[in-house]
Amino acid sequence: MTAGRPLSRRQLVAGAAALAMMTGRGAHAEVPGRPERPERIVALDWALAETLVALGVAPLAVAEAPLYAKRVVVPALPPGTADAGLRSWPNLEALRALRPDLVVALAGYGIAPARLEAIAPVRALPIYTAARRPLALAREAVTALAGLCGREAAGRRLLAGLDAALAPPVPGQRPILIVKFADERVVDIYGRGSLFDDVARARGLENAWRGPTNIWGFASAGLEELARHPETRLLVIEPAPARLLHQSAIWQALPQQRAGRVGLLPPAWVFGGVPSAIRFARLLEAA
Repeated sequence: MTAGRPLSRRQLVAGAAALAMMTGRGAHAEVPGRPERPERIVALDWALAETLVALGVAPLAVAEAPLYAKRVVVPALPPGTADAGLRSWPNLEALRALRPDLVVALAGYGIAPARLEAIAPVRALPIYTAARRPLALAREAVTALAGLCGREAAGRRLLAGLDAALAPPVPGQRPILIVKFADERVVDIYGRGSLFDDVARARGLENAWRGPTNIWGFASAGLEELARHPETRLLVIEPAPARLLHQSAIWQALPQQRAGRVGLLPPAWVFGGVPSAIRFARLLEAA
């Protein structure tokens, strides 16, 4: 995938990763001397990091923390949040030095929990799995993290905020395509199994993409694929290549572009949890 996106996510779409996501529930090792309720938490996935912040918990460290601000945007990480290394492969020496009480990770993605258990207890939570129900699993992740951190009331408020953002439905609108640029010639089209497809459907919007998707809920295609859905409203999640949008003859020839049915949405994390679902629901209202 392109810069700013998980370096190995395409490689993990197939094979053992899918099975791990179906079965991985993570480990919770007992470590003598650690507090029963974790206070020093490292988040190796942005969906879990944003959920912690939305619950009022300041993570000790987050993987690729500087890039989080550009891709996830809100909720912002607290000042001083340490960088834990790559989401696909964190800096183990840095983690040891931080002495966390708990490491939270996305089940089935990145480093195996067993590699981390010598450093701290690990809780791996599933969101993107072969079940293809990321919004429902993101809700469950809120409840799980809130329970771990003693933030049950905050968890209920966060889920109530999601329910408010998803209601009322807005039926009767033109079908949409949700896309993000992988490079100047290839887009990722989000459909079944993606968080944003779940959000759009909950809002009563029809997603025009009915083709196959990978376990993360997207399919990669050339720009010409967008022209095969001429009646749609095209929603492009930024960042998008400015040169292509202004100079590409292929882009300018797209029926959605000619008809003025292209909406550029501010960055929102396509592989996020409940906070990203709320953000995308609100961006849909403004699109």
